Amino acid sequence: MQNEMIKVRVFRFNPSVDREPYYQAYQVPWEENMSAMNALDYIYQNLDPTLAYYDHAGCDLGICARCSGKINGKPGLFCQTVIKGDTLLEPRKKERVLKDLITSSKEIIQESLS
Repeated sequence: MQNEMIKVRVFRFNPSVDREPYYQAYQVPWEENMSAMNALDYIYQNLDPTLAYYDHAGCDLGICARCSGKINGKPGLFCQTVIKGDTLLEPRKKERVLKDLITSSKEIIQESLS
C-alpha cells in the first residue's frame, strides 16, 4: 500500500539529561521490504536529528552487529530486520545504554562471542 504510515516507537535515554528512559513514537511512511534501519534513518533525517543509533556505510550487510537491538521484543540487527507494521525498537541491554539505541562496544563484543 502506498502512503501507509506506521508507528515506530523508539527507546530514548540520555543518561546525562534524562532521569528515566522513555519511548517516543514517530509516524513513518512504510515501504515494502523496509528494514528497521530504514525507519531509523527516516526518523533521523526527517523528524528528529537528536536520535542516536549506529549507522555506517557498511550497514545492510549484517556483518558488524553494531546495530543489534530488539525489534518488537526479539533480538536482531536493525539493518537486516524487515518491518511490516507498527514497530518497537529497543537496545538489547538497557543497562549498557550510552544514548538511545547506542550501547557500549564492550557489550557488542561479548554478545558476538556468545
